Amino acid sequence: MKLALQQRAPVGEAPGHASQLKDLHAELAGRGLFEPSHFWRRKLLIWAPTFLLTYLGLVVLPFGPLWLLLAPLSAVALLTMGFVGHDAGHYALSRRRWINDVWGHFGMTLLCGMSFGFWRSRHNLHHVRCQEIDGDPDMHFGVLFSVYPNSASWQTPLGRFFLRIQKWVFWPLASFYWVALRYDAIRDLFQRPRETRVDRFLLPLHFIVLLIVPGLVWSWPAAILAYVTMSCLSSLMTVSVFIPNHMGMRRLESGERLSYLEQQVTTSRNISNPPLLDFYFGGLNSQIEHHLFPRVPHHRYRAMRPIVRAFCRERGLAYEEASFYRALASVGNHLGAMTTAHAASRRP
Repeated sequence: MKLALQQRAPVGEAPGHASQLKDLHAELAGRGLFEPSHFWRRKLLIWAPTFLLTYLGLVVLPFGPLWLLLAPLSAVALLTMGFVGHDAGHYALSRRRWINDVWGHFGMTLLCGMSFGFWRSRHNLHHVRCQEIDGDPDMHFGVLFSVYPNSASWQTPLGRFFLRIQKWVFWPLASFYWVALRYDAIRDLFQRPRETRVDRFLLPLHFIVLLIVPGLVWSWPAAILAYVTMSCLSSLMTVSVFIPNHMGMRRLESGERLSYLEQQVTTSRNISNPPLLDFYFGGLNSQIEHHLFPRVPHHRYRAMRPIVRAFCRERGLAYEEASFYRALASVGNHLGAMTTAHAASRRP
């Protein structure tokens, strides 16, 4: 696999890609893969009560073997509610807008403590401008981590310090990703008032239901321990699902232009895993199919894979698939490559 440092894309639209994508869409539609699905309702019926009951168990039970068993189950349930919010953000739950809005705010704002209103517009921008340094918001990791040369972290003492160790500290710090998500959610209430009109009412309920009420009814140490443990585990799981999808893949420099088809395929990576584990990834292990057709119910992506894979290979488009282990290793390799690039840039 080539590192992103070594990759350069041709400028301009590839001829015929738009019509070819229409042909692919027609073939998939003919197989019924774009039809509405009620699978998300089953997920809600199973995983929403699972999260609430396991989280309650973390609050009321003493620390011990059963508590340790409930913690990862609660984190997986919360991760699944985040997937419901993610699909709702793409209007993949239903053709009725209000259904997506209701369950998106329920899963993402109320339960996960994020700002669904602003996240939806930000995430859809990521889809349109995937892996573009100047346009993809997911390419920017603040002042701590660098995922492309001359990023913001290269300009600050703290960033340059983290550059030396980012390959090793990325995953431990990923457990605290929830802190950044909660901070961003609260900030968005003030900076994006139009997009967060509903969030301003639901976000306080997240803290009231999951932290304040358990603290007042049972005990503050138990409530804080449950909240922090569940948040850290679910954050680590979230990062393990989302980050390998793009990090280390093709990067588009300023001014580079590709067809929609080529950009979505060559900047994304699929994860190969047994179908039984698809629930953990929420369908996002089929990232290429998701980026091509984000409004498709996520459980249909596995059926799309062989069709899209053959389509891409017939047209010479790189279709990247890797095991979960190799994808995680690629993340570390890419972070290490940025460290090497920074060191090389400082040599006379």
